[in-house]
Amino acid sequence: MKKILSFICITIAIIILLEPQTVTTGVKRGIELSIYSVIPALFPFMLLTNYMISHDLCQYISYFFYPFLSKLFCISRNGCFAVLIGFTGGYPMGAKTINDLYERNLISRSEGQYLSTFCNNCSLSFLINYIIYTCLNNRIVMDGILSLDAKGFIALVYLPAVCVGIVNKFFFKKKIISDKTFSHPSKLSPKQTSVIRSSTFSILNLCVYVICFSILVEFINRFDMKNLYKCFIVSLVEITSGCKYTATHLPAEGLKLFIILFVCIFGGLSITFQSISQFKNKSFIKYYIIGKIQTLAIFTILFTILSIS
Repeated sequence: MKKILSFICITIAIIILLEPQTVTTGVKRGIELSIYSVIPALFPFMLLTNYMISHDLCQYISYFFYPFLSKLFCISRNGCFAVLIGFTGGYPMGAKTINDLYERNLISRSEGQYLSTFCNNCSLSFLINYIIYTCLNNRIVMDGILSLDAKGFIALVYLPAVCVGIVNKFFFKKKIISDKTFSHPSKLSPKQTSVIRSSTFSILNLCVYVICFSILVEFINRFDMKNLYKCFIVSLVEITSGCKYTATHLPAEGLKLFIILFVCIFGGLSITFQSISQFKNKSFIKYYIIGKIQTLAIFTILFTILSIS
């Protein structure tokens, strides 16, 4: 394994030496995305959620939503907080919240695994402000076969995750009910519960991933290939660049809509690595990947049904 990793590192070093301009352009673009998109969108949210978790405020925040969400999903009051963040805070806040709740013993391991399958999704503000209005210019159609407004577009992004949560609760229900460890919050030292330090470390970690994958996107853009292939590859690598490129370079409205929706649900490789980096428990990573596969499968089925109906 070490030989393989050494070979990969040497190869990357050679590429950096041979293509310094491409790497520099990618780094600059990654820093720009980090400063003007990632940090403004996520850092305030990280500070707020870290503060609420460190001061055991989750169950009070979830008070009004718990009666409904506990029936829809198999979750505790603290788990309800993870659902709210996972569907509103955007990638990778859902993953970070699940991990933080588990590390403080506010949710059980079984509940953390369950939440990992459906509680890390695209943020509502990103969908509305960037995808719908910036990329699609508020024009969401599919070759005259399927016509969606903003609400329909948003529903297609979140509904598959909700379906996964409902389906998977039947597999996790007995484990979650029998596991009561989440009712005893752990006592962490002040160093561990430092809100600012924890938030700063998390956001810097995410920015590094953004920069690395921005470099990869720059190399992909240099290859001469069909627009369809490039749109799909760039979108799978990095959601922000990919959705913009797909919206402007792919004329087929149906295919364009499918790729953008698919990537918003998947998040792209950059988001995937950012999300799994938040999980300290390896089993959470496994169930997160399983959940994403389930979510994408349900979305594909729903999209196909809507297309032919």
